[in-house]
Amino acid sequence: MVRGLNPRRFLLVSTGLATALAAVAPASAQVAGENQLQEIIVTAQKREQSLQDVPIAVTAVTEETLQANRIYTVNDLSAIAPGVTVKPSPGGSGVPVFTIRGQSSFGVVPGSDKQVSIYIDGVYISSPRGSIFELPDIERLEILRGPQGTLFGRNATAGAISITTRDPRGDPHVRLEGMVGNRDAYRFRLTADSPEAGPFSAFGSYVRNYRRGEVRNAAGGLIWDRRNSGQFGVQRSPNWLGTVDNESYFAALKFEPTNNFRAIYKFDRNEDSGTPDVTGFIGYDPRFGGLSPLVVNVAQALYNSQNLYAAPNGERPDIATNGFAVPRTQTVFGHSLTATWDLSDQVTFKNIAAYRKSKVFGPTPIDGISSLTFTQAALQPFALLSAASSVPNFFSLPPAVQGAVLQQVSTALQPRVGQRFIFVAAQSASVSKQWSNELQMNYSSENLQATMGALWFHSEDEAGGPNGQQNTLTFPTFIPQTGVIPLGNEGHYSNEATSLAAYIQLEYNITPELQVVGGARITNDKKKSAFRYDVLNATTGVISPRPVIVPPDYKKKKPNYLIGLNWTPNDDTLIYGKYSTSFVSGGSTGGIPYDPETAESYEVGVKADFFDRRLRTNLALFHVDYEHFQASQSTSTPSSVALALPILTQLYGATTASELISKLSVFVGDQGTVRAKGAELEVFAAPARGVTLGGSLSYTDVSFPFIEPLVLAGNNGRLDVTGRPKWTASLYGSYETEPLFGDVRLGVRADAFYQSKINLSSNPARDGAVAANRNVLETSGYWTLNGRIALRNLKLGPASGELALWGKNLTDRADATTALFTPFATSASYVAARTYGLELLLDF
Repeated sequence: MVRGLNPRRFLLVSTGLATALAAVAPASAQVAGENQLQEIIVTAQKREQSLQDVPIAVTAVTEETLQANRIYTVNDLSAIAPGVTVKPSPGGSGVPVFTIRGQSSFGVVPGSDKQVSIYIDGVYISSPRGSIFELPDIERLEILRGPQGTLFGRNATAGAISITTRDPRGDPHVRLEGMVGNRDAYRFRLTADSPEAGPFSAFGSYVRNYRRGEVRNAAGGLIWDRRNSGQFGVQRSPNWLGTVDNESYFAALKFEPTNNFRAIYKFDRNEDSGTPDVTGFIGYDPRFGGLSPLVVNVAQALYNSQNLYAAPNGERPDIATNGFAVPRTQTVFGHSLTATWDLSDQVTFKNIAAYRKSKVFGPTPIDGISSLTFTQAALQPFALLSAASSVPNFFSLPPAVQGAVLQQVSTALQPRVGQRFIFVAAQSASVSKQWSNELQMNYSSENLQATMGALWFHSEDEAGGPNGQQNTLTFPTFIPQTGVIPLGNEGHYSNEATSLAAYIQLEYNITPELQVVGGARITNDKKKSAFRYDVLNATTGVISPRPVIVPPDYKKKKPNYLIGLNWTPNDDTLIYGKYSTSFVSGGSTGGIPYDPETAESYEVGVKADFFDRRLRTNLALFHVDYEHFQASQSTSTPSSVALALPILTQLYGATTASELISKLSVFVGDQGTVRAKGAELEVFAAPARGVTLGGSLSYTDVSFPFIEPLVLAGNNGRLDVTGRPKWTASLYGSYETEPLFGDVRLGVRADAFYQSKINLSSNPARDGAVAANRNVLETSGYWTLNGRIALRNLKLGPASGELALWGKNLTDRADATTALFTPFATSASYVAARTYGLELLLDF
C-alpha cells in the first residue's frame, strides 16, 4: 500500500488537502459535538502551549500511547512520530541510533556529540553512552523534528527528544503495578505521593523490570577475568542474549512557600545488568578478500573446524555463539533543581541546575562469533603465519631451515590449542559526568512573546578498555581457558567540554492573524582531549607506553538563527513557514580533528482542527542540508582505516599512525554533505463516542551531494545511503465502551508501524560479491503490530484497578536492523522479538 505511493503525488495531494481543509475550517468549527480530541500541552518553545499553536513539527506522546506501546526507554520510540526510527547500537553500549529527517544520529565515539538531543526536565543528556535507560515518571514526552538550534542549542541538527517528568501533586496516593509475561518476564512498580506538609510535597517510585533474552547463547558459561585491570572482576557469558534486567528509582520534592515561587528537586537512578542483544553471524567470504593468504589460511581453518551457528537468511537466529558477551554494567543517575519565580502575570524566571553521571561497560562480539576455540586444525596455518611474521625473509630460507623453524614455532604454539581465539570484539568502558545551569526568562504581552536565556555546561568523559586492556581485541588475540584477559595495547580517551550560550526568541503580532518570529543563539565551545595508548611487543611481552596524543584545544563560537512567519486565519488553523540553522560541535578524537556539522533548514507547515476538534491534521514540508556530516567510524572496517590512516600520517608521521590505528577503535569522520527533503503528515480523529483513530505518513528523500574523497576512496568508490527508510507510517485505533457493569469499562487499542526498505550496505556491489552477504544488503519494508485490551475502573476493596493483556511485535518480525561487513565476517543486529503479558494496576 505505502510502497506504491508516488512521492510527488503524495506531496501535492497532502498540500492540497491541507489547504482545502484549512479554507473550510471556519464553517466546520461550528459543528457541535461532545466527542473531541483532547488539547495537548507541550513545552517545545520552553513554555507551555497548546500543540496546535506551536510552529514546530512536534509529536506529543500521550500517556495512553506510552502505556499501549510499552515505551520505557527512548529506544522504544521508533515510528511513534513520522520519519523517526530508533534502534540500539550493536553491542551493549546503551547508545540509541536515531534517524530523523534523513539524519542518522549515533554519537558512540568518546567525546563526540550527536545530532538528536535528549532532555530530561530541561536538562541536556550529554553522553549518548548509557542513554538507553528506564525513563522516570513521565508526564510529557515530545519529539521535535528538524533543527532546534535556537532554543535547544547545539547538537540538535536532526531534532530533540524532550521528556518531562511529573511534579509532586500534594495528594496522598499509592499506585501498584505488576506484570508477568513471556520469557519469564515480570515488572513491578510502586509509586507513592505524600500529602502536603506546609510548603512541601513529595513522591517517589521504584521499578524492577526483568525479561529473559530471546536468543540462546551457544557459548554461555564462559568465564572472563578482568581482575588484573582492577575493574569488573570475573564475569560469565550469559546463556541468553537480549535479557532485560534493571532497577529504577525516582524521587521528587517540591517546595512552594508562595503562589508565585516553587522549587522542585528531582533524582533518578537506573542500574542495568541486562545482556547485550544478539550479534548474529551471517557468514564469511571463503576468499577473505583484502587479507593476506597466510591470514586467510588461519581463518579458514578456524571457521571450518567448529560449529558457527550462522544465520545467512538475514533474520534473527534462535541460537548464536556470542561467547565474548557478558552482562552490562551500567549505572546512570542524575540530580536536578528547578526554581520558578512568577514575577508578574507577564514575566517568569526559571533556573535549572543539574548534575548527571553514567558508567557503562558492555563487551560485545563485533563479528558475531568471538570467541572461537583455537583448534588443532588451525595450528599449522597459524605457525606458518607466526614464522613468516617474526623471521626475516622466511620464504627465502632453505626448505630444511623453514621446516625446522615451523617445527619450533608449532611446538611453542601447541599449548594454545583449546584456548579462545578472538577475531574482532569490543570491551569499551566509559565514565561520563556533566554539570549544567540554565537561566530562562519568559515575557508575554498582547503583541509580544519573548523567550530568552543563558546556559553554562561542562562535561568530563573517560573511555577506553578496562585499565591496561585493549578496547577492541583483534586478530590474533589468544585468551587462556581460565578467561584471564591479558594486559596491553590499551587506548584511553579523555575529553572535557565547556559550553556557554545565550539565546533569544521573539514572537510579534503584526496583526491579530499574522505573527513574525525571530530567534538567535550564540554558543562558545571549548574542548580538551587526549589519547593515551600502549604498545605490546608480541615477542617479548613488554608493554611500552607511547607519548600521549594531545591535539590543540578546540575553541569555536557558532551562531544559530531562526526567522519565521505564522498565519492563523481562524482559531483552529495555523500555517507557518521558517528558516533555521543548527550545528553539532566539532572536536578531536584520538588526535583526528573534525569540523562542526551544520544544518540549514526550510520548512512550511499547516496545523488544523476541524469539526469542533473531532479531526486534526498536521502537515510539514521540509528541505535541509547537513554540511560536514559527522559519521562514526570503526577501525574494524577497511573503509574506516583508509580514511583515518592518511590523516594520522600527515599529523603524526607513519610510525605513530600505524600504532594509533589499531588502538583507536572508533573515531569521527567527516563524510561530506547530506541533503534531505520530504513531508510528514499526522491525522487524528474522534468520529464517535469512545473512538479515537490516528496515523502518520512520512516521505524522506536523502542524497549525498558531496562526499569527502577519502571517504569515497575508502569505500571502493561508492557510498549509498544506509539506515534511512524513505517511508514510515503508523496507524492506531482505540475504543472504550460504555460501562459494562458498575463503572467498569473495556478499552481496546491497536497500533501498527511501518518502515520501508532500508539499505544496510553502503556499497552493495562490493559486499554483494560475497554470497553470504546477499540477504543482509537491505531490509525489506515491514509492519510491526502492538495491542492492548484492558478492563478499567475495577473496584478491588479500597483500590481502583485496571487489568490488561498486551502484546508487542505480535507478528514476531525478525528483520535485521544493522549489518557490519568486515574482512573476517559479516554480522547483524535485529528487531526485538515478540513480547506479551498480563498486568494489573491498583490505585489507592
